[in-house]
Amino acid sequence: MSATHSTVPGAAPRPTSGRTRQRPIAAAAAIGLLAAASACKDTAVPFFDAPTSIPNSQIGVQNAVTGLFSATRVDASWYIYYAGSFSRDIFWFLGASANVLTDVGGLKPITNSGIQAILVWDNEYAQAKQANNIIGIVGKVPTYTPAQASAIVGMVQTIKALNFMMVAETRDTLGIPLYSIGSNPTDPPYCNKDVWRYIVALLDSGLTNLNAAGPTPLPVRVPPGFASVGQTAAPSTAPGSFAAFNRALAGKANLELAYAIARSTPAAHPDPIHPGAPDPTALQRADSALLASALYNPGAITPPVAGNFPLDQFGVYHTFSGQSGDLQNPIVAFYFLYDALYDLAFDVDTLNDLRWKNKFVRDPHNVQLSQYAGTSDPYNFLPYATVGSPIPIVRAEELALVRAQVRLGLGDLAGATALINQVHEQAGGFTTPLTIPQTYTAVRDSLLKEQRISTVFEASGDRMIALRMYGLEAVADTTWQAKSGPDGIVDAALGQTVDYHTTVASVPLQELSARGGAWTLVCP
Repeated sequence: MSATHSTVPGAAPRPTSGRTRQRPIAAAAAIGLLAAASACKDTAVPFFDAPTSIPNSQIGVQNAVTGLFSATRVDASWYIYYAGSFSRDIFWFLGASANVLTDVGGLKPITNSGIQAILVWDNEYAQAKQANNIIGIVGKVPTYTPAQASAIVGMVQTIKALNFMMVAETRDTLGIPLYSIGSNPTDPPYCNKDVWRYIVALLDSGLTNLNAAGPTPLPVRVPPGFASVGQTAAPSTAPGSFAAFNRALAGKANLELAYAIARSTPAAHPDPIHPGAPDPTALQRADSALLASALYNPGAITPPVAGNFPLDQFGVYHTFSGQSGDLQNPIVAFYFLYDALYDLAFDVDTLNDLRWKNKFVRDPHNVQLSQYAGTSDPYNFLPYATVGSPIPIVRAEELALVRAQVRLGLGDLAGATALINQVHEQAGGFTTPLTIPQTYTAVRDSLLKEQRISTVFEASGDRMIALRMYGLEAVADTTWQAKSGPDGIVDAALGQTVDYHTTVASVPLQELSARGGAWTLVCP
């Protein structure tokens, strides 16, 4: 696809042609993509081959590691679409396949065969197994020193944990199997809190191996988006160490574990007016992990640029390109079909917030699903306008707000407020802090607002996760129950009276069939 320069000053190039010309092609591609996703999505890795048998050599390990990193990004676009839809930030208005909106937008109950059931699940398991294969061969390569072998194992364990995090975050309380640990694909699914215990333990094991390697230069190359953590194995506080990425993920994973434990007991579950009882031990571990990561640097936060996310020294990104054999940013093919929702714009200071002004650009075309047009503002997400647009995994701005969630969970309202305002001023470009009453609900709501515009449409899923953690799905996701504004007009026209507040992906039929149609959680 060729590109022309956008008419927005400072904006990145956009794909050519208007929506009326581009959409039929995109629609046909979408239909083929959806069919391929359930049929053979994992048979090919679009950047480097992921070998099923890894040669006992440094070149063999390098190819396998490259394939692991490459394949881990395959579902990134689906993940961020789920998260953006579940949190009512962005919808994919695809007329040729309207279920890409209705299945994930809360318009109908989730099913085991809808769009949300056939994606973001099998590829992640395949990569977890590939990680196991790499770990199994590294120690057999005689030219690696013990420190180099430990570095590779720690890196691979960290990427394996990232894959499991994607599945756990889309499935939430439905639980997931962990069968890549062994060889039985019919192993039972585990409860959410136990899944997060495993992920936390896996990240800790990765850190142990990275620490054993110490400041050893990484013996394998990493993609450009991992340059900020691609120099040495450890320590995590050192810029350029892969352990810094491990600890950033551990901060988030421990936060999710703290609330998974709370949500497993009705008396401890947060609700719209009560903080509940998130596990304090997990929260303290989350806080320590974030502070131990060189990627955690609130002082480095700046307003976004009007274009692609830059590959900065405090972020880690999935990267793409238009080069032969590489994977283009998957959203570009459908770029003009993604529009911001009115619900998002209503929650943001669109006149002054530099995050809105630099990330979103007016869509000059009509929404294809015209019956839902009133739910769209409509604006396109500018950072994903080119084939080489990176997708963030973690950024300093996001990590500051994750730590604000940790401090809020620990009852430190002042600490959470300070981080919220630091992001508000430095990322939003405001000269004065927010005035936030020092109550749980006021701090939480302010946090959600900042988190929403700071991390919208990124591969962190932070707002989707937060709404579930705080028990706010039915409060914050009200697109289909609005009584006024554009959403209300759409609801009146559609006769829509039910909002299912969907924030989870269902269990695919393939997984149910492998277990005789039963989905019985195991909670050790």
